[in-house]
Amino acid sequence: MTRRRRNTPKQQARTELAGEAQKTDGSPSSCAPMTQYQHFIPRFILRRFQVGPVKSKTKRQKEFRHTGVDPEYVHYYDIATGSLDIRPIGKVYGVPNVYQDVRNTLNINELEEKLADLERHAASIIKDLHEALPQGTFTLKRRSLELLRKFLFIMHYRNVSYSGTYFQVDHPENAGGHQWIESFMKAKGIHSAVEIWLHFLKYYLDSSHSDIMRDAAELVEKYGEEGLQKMMMESHIPPDLEHFPAYTYHTHANNYFFSIWEAAEGEEFILTHNAFGLWEGLADGHPDLHRIFIVSPRVALILRNIVLRPEMKAYVKRISFVSSLLNVNPAPPTPSYVSGKDGTHIGHADWNSATSLARYRSSQEGANDSFLFKITKLSRPQTLELNSVLLVNVRKTGSLTFLSRRSMLRTARAFRSLPANFHASELLVPLIARLTDTMETEVSALRPPSQSPAAVLGQDVDALTLVDVVLYVLLMQICTGIRQFETAYDRAHLVFRIMEKSKPTSFADEISREVEKAFKVCKDSEDEMPVGEGVSFAPLLSSISNESSSQLFQFMIPCMSRLGAVMSGGEGILEELQDEVTVVCFLARASTSPAVWHALSCTSPQAPEILPRLFKKGTPRDGTVVNVTRFMHERVASSGFSSGFHMAYSLRGICGMAGPTTNPVSQNYYRLTASIIQCLGRMTLGSLREPYSSQPRERPKARLLFKMSEEHSELLFSNMKMILRKALPGYEPSPGGSTLGQTLGKWIDEMAIVGCLSWLGKHRRNFLDFILDGFPQGMNFKLFEDEETTGST
Repeated sequence: MTRRRRNTPKQQARTELAGEAQKTDGSPSSCAPMTQYQHFIPRFILRRFQVGPVKSKTKRQKEFRHTGVDPEYVHYYDIATGSLDIRPIGKVYGVPNVYQDVRNTLNINELEEKLADLERHAASIIKDLHEALPQGTFTLKRRSLELLRKFLFIMHYRNVSYSGTYFQVDHPENAGGHQWIESFMKAKGIHSAVEIWLHFLKYYLDSSHSDIMRDAAELVEKYGEEGLQKMMMESHIPPDLEHFPAYTYHTHANNYFFSIWEAAEGEEFILTHNAFGLWEGLADGHPDLHRIFIVSPRVALILRNIVLRPEMKAYVKRISFVSSLLNVNPAPPTPSYVSGKDGTHIGHADWNSATSLARYRSSQEGANDSFLFKITKLSRPQTLELNSVLLVNVRKTGSLTFLSRRSMLRTARAFRSLPANFHASELLVPLIARLTDTMETEVSALRPPSQSPAAVLGQDVDALTLVDVVLYVLLMQICTGIRQFETAYDRAHLVFRIMEKSKPTSFADEISREVEKAFKVCKDSEDEMPVGEGVSFAPLLSSISNESSSQLFQFMIPCMSRLGAVMSGGEGILEELQDEVTVVCFLARASTSPAVWHALSCTSPQAPEILPRLFKKGTPRDGTVVNVTRFMHERVASSGFSSGFHMAYSLRGICGMAGPTTNPVSQNYYRLTASIIQCLGRMTLGSLREPYSSQPRERPKARLLFKMSEEHSELLFSNMKMILRKALPGYEPSPGGSTLGQTLGKWIDEMAIVGCLSWLGKHRRNFLDFILDGFPQGMNFKLFEDEETTGST
C-alpha cells in the first residue's frame, strides 16, 4: 500500500514497494511529522479492482523508480461531484497521517508499519483463497484463520470514519461507557478521542488473536457475559478495566461465523468507501446480523451472526429477522480438531469456560486444528442484492470502485429499479449516465452501421439487470404524486398487471420471494391437493371500493407476516406500495391454487367477509356449488356415500376447496371453520392431563380418512357438536330438515367439523387423541390414514 508520498525522484527511488505497503528501508521513522497518505482500504485489495493488466511486484517497482508515477489505477466514482475517472491506487481510499501517533516520539509511523505487516500476511491468505475458488472449498489452519479474523476486525476498527467518534465521550452510542472512557483517558494521560482510538489500535496490532481472546476470557470469567452486557447498557464499566475493548473483539469473534461468498458468473462485487465491516440486518430490532467485507470483485468475506447457524433454527423461531441476505445459506466451517476423538471435537477443553477454551485455542495443540470452508456461490439476484446493500449505505461524501464498467452499469440499473431505492439511487444517476455514454460510444465503434446500440448492448446483458421503462415510469409517477388512484388496491393492481408484462426486475424479484414464502406455508398446511392447481378460475377485479380496499390490506398485510413473508411495514409511499403490491401478487397466485385459497380463507372469520369482494359475483365454481348441492339434496337417499362423514368430506372438497367463490355456502363454511379453529386452537393451548400434555402437538403429515361407517360418523359428529356447543360462543348446530336451506345448514356444520378435524390432526394432535380416546372401547375407530385405531391415532 503506497502510504508514503515522496516529493522528489531521488526519494522515490529509495522507496520499496513491498507487499501491500509502501515503506522505508527499515530504519525508524523520524519523530518529526511528515505528510503521508495512509490507506484505510489496503492496496492489495484495491489492486484486484485494477484497470488493465496486473503487473508483478518487480515490474511495478521498476516502473515506479523510473517514472515516479504510481503504475496502478482503478475506476473511481466520486459521489459528491458525480465524476467518474481513473485514479492512481496510491491516491484513493486513504487519509493523510490518519495513523500517525504524535505521542510515539521514537517512531511516529509505527502503527502504519504494523498495519502493513498485518496486511502482508492477510494478502497471502486471500491470494490462496482466490486460487481455491475452482475447488469450491478452502481450508485454513487455526492461526491463519485467527489472523484473518484479526485483519477483518482491524479493517473495520481502523476506518477513518470511526477515529473521532469510537471513543468520543459525548457520542450517543457511547452513553454506556462514557465514565470508563473518561477514567481511562485520565489514567493514561490521553487528551482526545483520536488518541484513545490510536491507543487501542496499537493494542490490537501488538496482541495476537489468542492474547486478545485471553484478556477477554478473564473479563468473561470474572463478570459473566450478562454482566459485561449490563455494564455497557447501564454505564457501569469499572474504570480499572484496562482491556475492556478486548471484549468487543471477543464478541466479534464469538458471535459470528466466518463464511466465503463468491459472485455469480458474469457478475462482480463492487467496493465502496465503507465496504469493510458494514453491518446489515436486524434480529428483533437489534443490528448486526451480518458484517460485510469485500476483498475483490469475486469474493466477499461475510461474518454471519450465530443465530443464523442451521442448528439454531429450532431455538430462534420466535425471533423476527429483517435482512436482504436471508436467502443466502452459507454453511459454517467444518472443524477438524487434531486432539479430539476422530478429529471432530476438542478432547479436553471445558466449553463452558471462556478461559479453558482460550487456553486450548492458544496452545500448540490447538494451532494444528483446521477448518474447511465451503465457498458459497451466489446466484445473479443474490449478487445484485449484496451489491444493493453496499449501495444503499453509500453517503453523499463517499465513493465507489468497480472492475468492469458493464457489470457496474448492470448493478446500478438493477439497484435503481427497486422503488425502495429511488431516493438512495439518486446518487448513482450521474454514474449511470456516464457509464451508458461510455458503453454506447464503444458499441458505436464496433457495431455494423445498420445495428442499433440497444441491440448490441443487449447481447450479453441479462433482462433482470435492466430497468423496465413502463414499470419504472409508473412507480416514479406514483411516488411523486403525479399519478393518483381512487383506492390503494386499484393502484397496487395496476402495478401488478404491469409487472406481469414487464421484464424481470429486482423490484419484482423481491416481491416474488415474499409471495413464495406465504404461498408455501399455505400449501404445506393442506392434507390434499385438489384438482385444478395452477388454473386461473377467476381473475381479480381491477377496482374495488375504498372501504373494501382498506379492509383488505388491514387484514392481509398482518396475515402475510404470520405466514412468513417479510413485509416492510414502513410509513413511506414506497414501503406502502411494495406491501400492497405483494398482497395483490399473493392473492393472484393463491387464486390459482384451490388448496392455498382454502387455507387462506380459513385463517380468520374475516377472510370470507373480505376476499369474495375481489371477484365478480358468480365465479365458475359458484355455479358448480349451486348445481351439486341442489342435485345432492334431491338424491341424497341414493347418493352412494358410505356415511354422513363421507358426504361432508366430499362436499367440503366441492364447496371449500375448489378455488375462489362468492356463494354463501362456501363463505359460511369458511367462516365457521375459521371460528372453530380459532376457538379450539386457543383452548387446547392450555394444560391437558397426562399422558396427553407431554405428547407432541404437531403431526404435519396427518391425512384424514374420507370413508367410515355410519355408526362411527354419527358418534363423531354428535360428540364434536357437543364440544362446540360448550366451547364456541353462540354456536348451535343445525338440526337439518326437508328443505334445501335446512339441509345446507346441517351440511355446513359437518363440513366445518371435517375441516376442524383435519386441522386438529395436524396442529393439536394431543387434544384430538384425548377426544378420540373417550370413544367406547372396542369400536376400532380410525380417523387418519396409516395409523392405528382409537387410543393411538
